[in-house]
Amino acid sequence: MQPEWLKAATSPGLWIIGFIFAGNALVQSILFYRLSRRVGARLQMGEAGVKEAIRASFIASLGPAFGSFVGMTVLVLALGGAYAFARESAGVGSIMYELIAARAGAEAAGVPLTREGMTLPALVIIFWVGALGSFGWVLIGGVFTRWLPRIRDLIGGGDTKRLQMISVAIMLAAFGRLLVNDSVGPLLLDGRWPPIIAALAGGGAAAALLVYAQRADKPAVKEYFLVIALVLGMTAGEIARLTLE
Repeated sequence: MQPEWLKAATSPGLWIIGFIFAGNALVQSILFYRLSRRVGARLQMGEAGVKEAIRASFIASLGPAFGSFVGMTVLVLALGGAYAFARESAGVGSIMYELIAARAGAEAAGVPLTREGMTLPALVIIFWVGALGSFGWVLIGGVFTRWLPRIRDLIGGGDTKRLQMISVAIMLAAFGRLLVNDSVGPLLLDGRWPPIIAALAGGGAAAALLVYAQRADKPAVKEYFLVIALVLGMTAGEIARLTLE
């Protein structure tokens, strides 16, 4: 018998919400596509140039898409397919945010992000954390897009390097917290090696791929490093779990 939280997480209503979100993303994609063709015509790129740009964009999107797919599998296993479908459709592939939001919501509710430990109140908290956390970029993207350059200059003070440093610092703080809680903590508190091995393997693979892409002058590799690092990290963690535990 399914627990109450899983019935809610896989209910028809949530699937309908997911299709609405996905439809919204599809409509936006079509509008952007039409706009890009008009801009290409205005820039006199020619039909061949426009098709080449579309082809390059499609190829460049495959890496991040596969990375989102791998990360989405975690949400499916932990919270069910309907929730993962709805959130990924709303976030349009921002799987890293979704994982952080789900983990933060579970921590706030005092439960682990697993099917065994999940409860209905915790699921509701995770829903709200995911929705409220993404409200900012939806509002900015939908209302303030034309003023984004001014906002960028205001935050960065006209210094692009400073803005890059601020962005990197925010990401390091967010993922550093996850690293300490999920990998370093289990090792120090419980003597469990698989989480830290998975983190080191994934992080090492990501760093190696980025360095290779930079030195070999192959920027396309940067589009695929995330999915490769995720797969290698999970594989290393699972092997460590089977051999050490």
